[in-house]
Amino acid sequence: MSGDARFDAVRAALGAGAADAPVEHGVLVVGLAAHEVRAAAGVLRHAGFDVLLDVTAVDWLPRTPRFDVVWHFYSTALHARVRLTAPVAEDACEVDSLLDLYGAASFVERECHEMYGIRFRGHGDLRPLLLYEGFVGHPLRKDYDKRAEQPLIPMRDPVAERVAAGWGELPPAEPARAPAPLPAGPLPNPVRPAFDRASREDRVVVNIGPSHPATHGTVQIITELEGEKIVRVDVHCGYLHRGFEKECESHTWHNLIPYVDRLNYCSALINDFAYVEGVEKLMGIEITPRCLWLRTLLSEYSRLADHLTCIAAALMELGAMTAFLYLVMLRDWIYEHLADLTGARVTYSYGRIGGLARDLPEGWLERLEWILGRYDEFVGRVHGLVDRNRIFIDRMRDVGVLTTAEALDYGYTGPILRSTGAARDLRKDTPYLAYAELDFEVPVGIKGDNYDRYYVRMREMDESVHMIRQCVDRLPAGPVDVDDRRCTFPPKPLVYGEIESLINHFKLVIDGPRVPAGSVYTAHESPNGELGFFLVSDGTGTPHKVHVRAPSFVHLGGLHRMLVGDQLADVVPTFGSINMIGGECDR
Repeated sequence: MSGDARFDAVRAALGAGAADAPVEHGVLVVGLAAHEVRAAAGVLRHAGFDVLLDVTAVDWLPRTPRFDVVWHFYSTALHARVRLTAPVAEDACEVDSLLDLYGAASFVERECHEMYGIRFRGHGDLRPLLLYEGFVGHPLRKDYDKRAEQPLIPMRDPVAERVAAGWGELPPAEPARAPAPLPAGPLPNPVRPAFDRASREDRVVVNIGPSHPATHGTVQIITELEGEKIVRVDVHCGYLHRGFEKECESHTWHNLIPYVDRLNYCSALINDFAYVEGVEKLMGIEITPRCLWLRTLLSEYSRLADHLTCIAAALMELGAMTAFLYLVMLRDWIYEHLADLTGARVTYSYGRIGGLARDLPEGWLERLEWILGRYDEFVGRVHGLVDRNRIFIDRMRDVGVLTTAEALDYGYTGPILRSTGAARDLRKDTPYLAYAELDFEVPVGIKGDNYDRYYVRMREMDESVHMIRQCVDRLPAGPVDVDDRRCTFPPKPLVYGEIESLINHFKLVIDGPRVPAGSVYTAHESPNGELGFFLVSDGTGTPHKVHVRAPSFVHLGGLHRMLVGDQLADVVPTFGSINMIGGECDR
C-alpha cells in the first residue's frame, strides 16, 4: 500500500477521533486525550502494530497543558508507523502504562518518567534508571537549569538493597512468553506478584559490572543465582550521561552534527545521515544523486566497521584472540580509510544538511577495493577458526535464546530480531537512500541464540560488501551538496570576495538554518537496529526537541529475557551479542 490508503483500517478502528488524522512524512499522527491512549494502543496491537518503538514527551512551556506525551508504533506486517500524542497538564502529569501490552514499555516509560516527570499508572517499577536516587528535577523539562548542582550521590549498596527489599518491585522469574491475546472490554493494569522470600534461602545475589570489563564500564547486571543458574536479572544502564538531548536545545541544527557522531561511535556516519535526513524532510530538501549514492555506500561501509568491532570484541571475550586480531586489523584499515575522507577518526562530522562535507579524495575508491579484497581473505580465516570450533559452539548455541514474539514484544530490531527468523530490515521494508535500487539479501537465524546473532552479523557483512561494490559501480558524477542558501555554506572563495556570500555564511554559523515548524520521525537501519530521530522544530535555528530512539537502550530493556535460565558464565557472551554502545544507550 502507499500514501494514506494503508492507514484507512487504522483510522476506522480508532474511531471518529482519528478520521482526520494526518500522515506526516509517512507517519500517521493521531491526537488523543490522555485517558484514550490505552484503549487506542490496544486497538493498534490488534491491528498488527506489534512493536512499541518509543515513548517520550515534548515540553511546550509556557503552554497549557504543558506536555505532549508521544508514543511511536510500528507494524512489521504493514511496514507502517503510527504516532499517538496526548496533551498532559503539569498538575495532572499522569497517563496509563502500556506495559501489559508491550514489554518494551518497561524501559522507555521509565526514561520518560525520569526525564519529564510523567507518571505511568500501572507500571509498578518506575525506579531511577538513567539518574541516581536523590536526583532533583527532570532534566529535559524546559525550566531545568543544566548548570544546577545536584546533591552528592549517597554511598549505597544496590545489591544489598535488592536483597533487603526482596526484589519486591521487580517481576519474579517467569518462563518465556508470547504476548497474550488482548481481552475484550477495558484493559486491566498489570499487577506484579510479591516475591516469596522463603524461596531465596538457597540463592545468592551477584553483581556484574559496571567495573567488569565486559559491561563497558557503565552497565550493571544484578543477578540472582540458584547454583550457577540465573533465575532473576535486574539491568541498569549506568551513568555515562553525555546530556545529548538537553544540549541539542542550545545549539543550531548544523552544530548538532558533532554531537550526533558520538551516539554509536562505531558507525558514526549512519548517525549523521539519519539525523540530517530528518532535518531535510522538515525543510523539503532533496539531496543530489551523487550524495544519495555516497551516503548509501558510506552507510554500508560503517555497518561493516561496526559489525567487525562487535564480533571481534565478542570473540576476544571468549578467548579467541587470533580471530579478534584479524577482525580488528580490518576494522582499523577502514577507520584509517574513513579518516582520509573525513579528516577525523571515529567521530567524523561528515554529514551536512543538504549534502556532505566534501567529495571523495583522489585514489579513495582504489584503496576501498584493496580493503574489500583483504576482507574476503581475513573473514574467510575467521570462519575457518570459529564456525565449527567446539568451544565456540558450546558457548554460543542454545544460549541467550529469544523467540520472535519476545523480540517484538520488547521492541527488538536489527540483527537481534533477525536472528530469531524475522526478516525485518528497514532497508527492504521502507527503503531510504538508494537501497531500493540495490540487490541484497536479509540474513536471518533459526533459534535466536548467540550463535545466530554471530551468524547474522557475519552474513550481513558479506551483504554490505556486495552493496558497496554496487554503489561504486553506479556512483554518478555531480555535486554532493544541494544549491540551497538556507542550509549550504557558500564556497570559501566567494565568502572571502563577495558580501552576499559572507553574510550567508555568517548567518548559517550564528543563527543556523531556519527549519520550518513541525515534527518528523526518521529512522535508518543502523548496525544495532532501528535508529530513529524524533525532531520538533518551532521555526527557529535551534531545535525545540531532538529525541533519539536508541536501539542499544531498548535492547537492554529485554536483556533479562535472554539471561534467565542460563548459567552465570553465559552473561558475558550474551551481553556481547547485543552490541550495547554506551554513547547510544545513555545519550
